[in-house]
Amino acid sequence: MARDNGFPDYLSALPAEHQQRFAELNATVAPLVVSAPDAVRPFAFLPNQVGHPDWDDAAVVFWRAVEELYLASPRRDREIPLFYWGFHSFDILARRSTNGVLITDQAVYVRDVPKATVAIALADLAPESIRLEGSTLVVGQAPVDLAQAERLMTDATPSASVTLLQGVIAAVRAAVRDEPASSASIADLVQASAMSSDFLLPSRSADAKKLSKVAAKWPIPADEQIRVAWGSSTFMGFYGLVITDAAVYSKDLGDPAVRTARSDLPGDVTWLPESKEFALTAEHRAPTLPSITDENRAYFIALLESLLAADS
Repeated sequence: MARDNGFPDYLSALPAEHQQRFAELNATVAPLVVSAPDAVRPFAFLPNQVGHPDWDDAAVVFWRAVEELYLASPRRDREIPLFYWGFHSFDILARRSTNGVLITDQAVYVRDVPKATVAIALADLAPESIRLEGSTLVVGQAPVDLAQAERLMTDATPSASVTLLQGVIAAVRAAVRDEPASSASIADLVQASAMSSDFLLPSRSADAKKLSKVAAKWPIPADEQIRVAWGSSTFMGFYGLVITDAAVYSKDLGDPAVRTARSDLPGDVTWLPESKEFALTAEHRAPTLPSITDENRAYFIALLESLLAADS
């Protein structure tokens, strides 16, 4: 079944300041892509692109990359996709998959089917880390096997692709370097996230009743205001994590609640695979839930770090 270009709808659903940022960043990235050598153009796609020199459905190809590389397992919410370099591969059942590199205003997503997509923070990816190793394009430490698309490539395509990707990443990094930190509230961050339904917010009437029971049973002091909770209820009670205006609490089944003042949090959350816990500090660990998988764990950690850092 043919796909449509869903990028216009995605962009229109973003806040006005994000739409303005897209216009500014697109004006920086598009000239680099349009002026790229002929050898790389069959692999280079921009949002809403018309007049592509090789493909009539370029805008649809770009949107498919957004769906499969970013939206399937986003690192952050409301990222702005800017450029896709890549190609399609087919399995023995003739099912098509998207391979390559998607660059947003926040991250770089690398997919080499059948491997899982690798998401790299834009700030952590130096342009010079993009390189060729034989017939493999390497982005940071994430590989893309170019042999799958060898029939579409000229001798100049691999090196021209490295140069273009390096240039786009350098340009986007420079453009967003001085961007101010987000002032979104905890409620805003939760409601805009892909995991909104997994959280309890006091602003939701149905959630407020559940949160009052959690506050009484953990217990949470009456002078602290719950901002959000994440967890699950069983016959043994609620377990998970609660963030108040003053502290973060976590509780596993059968254990007492643990409290850490938010002012004492280092800011980073670390996954501990041996114990299957999230480390908020050296001493404070929070349990995981069945809804957290290998595919969405990095996204959840990034969201949790944002919630713990939010002012309200």
